[in-house]
Amino acid sequence: MPLRLYSKFTHSVRWFLLHRLPTCKQMAAVMSESMERPLSLRERVLLKLHLWVCVWCVWYLEQLHIMRDAVRLRASKTEDDEPSPDSLSTEARERIRLALNRSDQ
Repeated sequence: MPLRLYSKFTHSVRWFLLHRLPTCKQMAAVMSESMERPLSLRERVLLKLHLWVCVWCVWYLEQLHIMRDAVRLRASKTEDDEPSPDSLSTEARERIRLALNRSDQ
């Protein structure tokens, strides 16, 4: 019985918060900004509460972190490293540039 009462209470609190917090669209902008600048106390609290009630935004934030880490990893590779299979040689880049110039004319 106490577990059921606790479950009802948490459901009620989440429902209450869900209808009074900013929307997912507004929180998505805050999540993106959080990667560029420190959030204010108000923004942090609203984001934490929103993430507590919205699993979709939790997934979205996880995806943002994955993308950021992938971009940082890619950017950390130096020019001295072996070229990756998806990088083009200088000759291939020149052929593409010439072909594009020919098609523009």
